[in-house]
Amino acid sequence: MKKKLCVLQVTPSEPNSDHVEYFKNKEDCDFYFVTHDDEHQDAMEFCPNTTWVDTRNILAKNVPKEYEYYAFVDYDYVFRPQRKLAVLEQILEDLNDFNPAVLTYYPGNGLITPYAKNTAYYESFDHSVIPFTHCGLKIVHHSLMNWFFPMVTRFGGGVDACHLFNILEIPFLKNVVCSHKMKYDNGVTDLETPHNQNGAWSKYRMDEMWKWISPAFTKSNLLKMNINHPSQFNDSLLIKNFFVDLFRRKKVTPEKSQTNNFYDVKRIAKFFNLDHERFYNIEQDYSNRPEKIDNHDFKIIKEYLEKITFDDLLTDKDPWDNFVNDINSDKKLKYKITTSECVDIYQKVNTKGLFKNCNKRNEELNNYLKDKRVAFVGPAPYLNGQGKGKLIDSYDVVVRIQHGIKNKDDYGSRSDIIQSCLNSNYGPPLVEHLFNIPKQERPKFIICNDTASQLKRDGTWQFVDEVYEKPFQDLEIPFIYLKNSDGTWNRWVLYWEVYAKKHIERFKGNKFTTYSANFNSGYGALNMLLSYDIKELAVFGLDFYNTGIPQTNDQKYNSEYIKSYGAEGTPNGPDKILHDQLSQMMHCKNVLLKDKRFKMDDHVLNLLNCKDLNNRIKKFIQLPKFKKDTR
Repeated sequence: MKKKLCVLQVTPSEPNSDHVEYFKNKEDCDFYFVTHDDEHQDAMEFCPNTTWVDTRNILAKNVPKEYEYYAFVDYDYVFRPQRKLAVLEQILEDLNDFNPAVLTYYPGNGLITPYAKNTAYYESFDHSVIPFTHCGLKIVHHSLMNWFFPMVTRFGGGVDACHLFNILEIPFLKNVVCSHKMKYDNGVTDLETPHNQNGAWSKYRMDEMWKWISPAFTKSNLLKMNINHPSQFNDSLLIKNFFVDLFRRKKVTPEKSQTNNFYDVKRIAKFFNLDHERFYNIEQDYSNRPEKIDNHDFKIIKEYLEKITFDDLLTDKDPWDNFVNDINSDKKLKYKITTSECVDIYQKVNTKGLFKNCNKRNEELNNYLKDKRVAFVGPAPYLNGQGKGKLIDSYDVVVRIQHGIKNKDDYGSRSDIIQSCLNSNYGPPLVEHLFNIPKQERPKFIICNDTASQLKRDGTWQFVDEVYEKPFQDLEIPFIYLKNSDGTWNRWVLYWEVYAKKHIERFKGNKFTTYSANFNSGYGALNMLLSYDIKELAVFGLDFYNTGIPQTNDQKYNSEYIKSYGAEGTPNGPDKILHDQLSQMMHCKNVLLKDKRFKMDDHVLNLLNCKDLNNRIKKFIQLPKFKKDTR
């Protein structure tokens, strides 16, 4: 090691002048910083449009690896030594006395923690163990840099990442030293930061992070002993409250370590299952760790994914974990792949096993559609005033979502095939409508790619074939759905292929959209129709709810829908929770748009290809999927 300590700082424009004086170019210490608002000639890097966590990761990756300890210090922190030593001298003394895994200092003014105002606790010790300290000040032993970094960004890159950092300290807590010989104050609070703007949003992201990492925490039973209901386990603060209370009650003092390498797999494995994706690639030095899959690894992954068949996905349980484990077991791989990354690549490279290429077709429907130009029409409001009705009606076949037509000028007049999910909101009004119109006006087919239709009194589901085969027989309309003779549903394949994820997405103006873990039946119908021998499939009036951006129900649903089914709050009114739009848009870009038969309105294509949406999809790809079965 060149020197004992390296201090690293993130700052808007200028480094803290006091910190520069304390740490820069000292015998045992160097000082590096990055900026995010303005460039600075001495900065290691200029990092605009980054989060606090992004910049910490940049510092950890790029700093020279020649120091025993790396100190991450917020630019606005004010150090107040409580003994005779100066700031740097106090830090060096504590490092030499304890050889800690992590060193921090006692919280002072401007820090929200039960310890900050606990004078009695402060005066009782020179050094203590305080779990879950603020991440604005962490001094990390070099052997643990790969353990803590990169800090997680997939859940927002804020308090969620800090919370995980503290969780990852748990195997080393007796060597996580809080020195009472110096205090630090939080000098400036940035009210514009996301966690200060909306505490509920920050807590949600922390909870999502905890849902992701908690299966890897091997001491979960300790936490479960302290809850009254299983749902409480999903509270991300449960683990913090447990360890803070435990160590405070027992007044734990730190131990001096004799090791020069804290990365002890046996010690860590007592607390964490290292098979979890958080720990993929951890053996590789973070500075040289690949940030993405290179051509060598892509070829290996591609060869495996191309062997996945339709039958491999024909299951009601998530098959992707097994696929990923098989891929990552290949010793030639330099980079272990996550499940979400795997699904994305599968969509892009697989041509044989995709639903649209393998779905079992109904012979009667295929004869009807063979070599036809097909228009698929949804109710999206962007069609209003565009006068595309004649164009829609010019197609050989018109497939319509449900039966309501807002106006013929914009939405066309024909409904040769009606697509419906046939749940309790949509099925009964459709059947009633069909019985009330002349036989010659009825559609040629009803198609449905959903499975569950309605709940029975015992809490189990009735499926679409159970509920609707008889009514459509009476109507003399062929009913095409995805159930197989062995009781499996081809929809399962599409479900795993689209890989929807339940999540909340935040937009400007503090608006949120909640997505359920499913895809829209209209989108399922597009994939279903592409499995037939059609010449062209042109899509009108389907815009993924304006790419999922929060909006009013009047914008999401046309007036005829409201007339037919009722307003929000009524039994058949619009859903309050949207289906997962990002998973569908990602799949559409990766799969459907590559099919030469598939055409979309320019309006929707522009939305799908805009920079904002591509950035949202990049973040979405990294989100984990928690629901591991279908309905």
